[in-house]
Amino acid sequence: MIRTSGRIPRLATLGAAAALGLSGCTPATSDDGRAGANGLPQQLVWSTYNVGTGTYNDLAAVANALTGEEGVQVRLMTADTGIGRLAPLVNGTVDYSRAGDEYYYAYEGLYEFASPEWGPQDLRMVWAPLGNYGLLVREDSGIDSYEDLEGKRFPVLTASTSINNKMEGFLNYGGLTWDDVEQVPISYGEQIAGLESGQIDALYQNVVGSNIEELASTHDVTWLSLDDPDPARYGTWDELMPMVTVGEVTGGAGMAEGESARVLEYTIPLTTTGERDADEVHHLVRAIVENYEHYAGTTPDAEQFHLEKVLKEPLVVPFHEGTVRYFEERGVWTEELERKNQELIERGERMREAWPGVVEASGEEDLAANWEAWKATELDGPGGPAEGTKDEGTDDED
Repeated sequence: MIRTSGRIPRLATLGAAAALGLSGCTPATSDDGRAGANGLPQQLVWSTYNVGTGTYNDLAAVANALTGEEGVQVRLMTADTGIGRLAPLVNGTVDYSRAGDEYYYAYEGLYEFASPEWGPQDLRMVWAPLGNYGLLVREDSGIDSYEDLEGKRFPVLTASTSINNKMEGFLNYGGLTWDDVEQVPISYGEQIAGLESGQIDALYQNVVGSNIEELASTHDVTWLSLDDPDPARYGTWDELMPMVTVGEVTGGAGMAEGESARVLEYTIPLTTTGERDADEVHHLVRAIVENYEHYAGTTPDAEQFHLEKVLKEPLVVPFHEGTVRYFEERGVWTEELERKNQELIERGERMREAWPGVVEASGEEDLAANWEAWKATELDGPGGPAEGTKDEGTDDED
């Protein structure tokens, strides 16, 4: 594994979650706790990205379809940070969450979750649509490649470890580290204004979405492309972003007809806790599939919610029992997928069982290091069950 210098410091803890936005906020689950004839509660609360992002727009389209067709009042809670999106799921404020890689960090007890208050969490994937995300620059910036980022004003996303890891991966691809750029602390939602004003020279976004489309309508922009297949340029990626692959995309914001770019491809899944009722999750997944026609075409990425396109391979976090049941009914779940899912479930159980002992034997300063050492020895070492991995080139690969 290639190690890089100049890694940015941790920018946030769970206690520093950003303010959340929720119209008419009420406690999670239905008022009386009973399911309707469709097996779903009268009300559900989901957390996700800010209004105007592609991720929000997709989830809002699905939520509106469920409200209109299933009679389920789905409310969206928004936050500008990964922790702000996931913490409400862990503490029970919301029922489901579409966060960034924090769902993986929480499952493993990494970064902000490597603290006595949290540790590894019992999470599950519910529905895993794929998406494309990349680094956008203005055409007049003089940045034509990742190597050109040297000395530029580069965003450090506030309380967003998952995106900052991807940003570090971009720099490493260009032969750079954080020490080679001018680090600019900024929130995810402030990036577009920051690029317009010159505060930053690049931004990280979904390649589609109303916010980014608006930017592209007023400024000439371009997506930096990951064209070089040399494995050495991706040497740190397995550590920084193990669920990510590179894919070619067309039709992104600012792209001319016939233009394409190779950017990141991965899932930002809808997640919930392992204890969530399996019947409810099964009915929710069924409703997402059966109501596809009511939200298909409403956003550029809505088609990614179709049963045939969603990720079905459990890469780093297992699927929920209710989702697995639905996959089985539709004939898209295999013995190999079940094996991988069970391995991840067992891994989670072992981590949660071992966590209190590691905390008790550790001080605050060495807890994260001791936790990683325990996993390396007990889970990832010889004879231990391997961490969930992906098979390159499969149809279900994100």
